[in-house]
Amino acid sequence: MNIQLKNTRDWLQTSTRRSFSAVLEEAKITPRQIEICELKFTKGMTNYQIAMQMNVSVKTVDKELNTAYRQITNVLSFL
Repeated sequence: MNIQLKNTRDWLQTSTRRSFSAVLEEAKITPRQIEICELKFTKGMTNYQIAMQMNVSVKTVDKELNTAYRQITNVLSFL
């Protein structure tokens, strides 16, 4: 994982609920990506648990998270 994406992940894990929601909204990610990020970072679920709850593959969760990370990284770079 490149350093920017790692920094984004770290930020998402330590952010406040308000800033977390604001950045997700600003990143203009899909509703499914928002749900996955919320399950991952506010509920602490694993990718496997998220996949089982949403009835999708783990690969889909990984793909959606990576796409969301890139878009969130772009937003965070402007802050």
